[in-house]
Amino acid sequence: MIDKSRLFSIGKLSKLTGVHIQSLRYYEKIGILRPAFVDPNSRYRYYTFQHMKIVEAIQYCSELDIPLKQFRNFLLEEDEQIDYSKLIEYGIHLTNKKMERIQKRLTFLEDVQKELTHAAECQEGILTKGSFPERLCWAIPYEGIQSDSNFHTAVYHLIADVESHGLRAGYNTGQLLLWKGQEVKSYLFIDIRESGSPLSDFPQIIRIPGGEYLCSISTESNIKKAPHIFPSLFEQDYEKVVIEVELFSKRYRYTDPIFEIRCNLP
Repeated sequence: MIDKSRLFSIGKLSKLTGVHIQSLRYYEKIGILRPAFVDPNSRYRYYTFQHMKIVEAIQYCSELDIPLKQFRNFLLEEDEQIDYSKLIEYGIHLTNKKMERIQKRLTFLEDVQKELTHAAECQEGILTKGSFPERLCWAIPYEGIQSDSNFHTAVYHLIADVESHGLRAGYNTGQLLLWKGQEVKSYLFIDIRESGSPLSDFPQIIRIPGGEYLCSISTESNIKKAPHIFPSLFEQDYEKVVIEVELFSKRYRYTDPIFEIRCNLP
């Protein structure tokens, strides 16, 4: 005969732990919170104070984003023990991974914020200087302009080409001209996200150099007008990198975008 005086109901366990009854029932369903006693007639579940420690450990798992079905890895039921050392060690590992992901997202958001600030500066003057980091891109030959009817189809094929090689396309796309003397090479590009693959294996990879660029905005896409937009730069003899992208402004008009043309400074 079970002495129920030392047991309490699932409702009492819910109040003591602050965990909803439905959650406690789910824990039982997946096998990580077994009642001390189930009344064969009423089917009521009864628990002990020791179950509070198990629920507490389960909550640690939830807060650390450890899948609850993995909780059994830390519960030594035959010895009535919770392996907190193993649980915390695994939690630290997952938290560090999460912090890495959050830091990458934060860096991305800060980069977007810089783009917005730069866009505001571009809209204040005819020509604006801007400093940009090196950009690793996947590029394919392209002779059109961004307002051509086939441009978005070309971008789609560009992204598909990137992903077919096991890489991840980024968010920045545009046109690129590499101007060397009388030789001009024209490309469509998209930036590449971080990858474990050896990128030197891909001839489609182009590194757009970082540094100072002179920038101008236009309501029309026509990257090949760069010599007329930056005449003082094209009078000088050096290898020019010209980029055209949509201006990512604070109020982005996606149906009628503004274009930004950049040319590297000597």
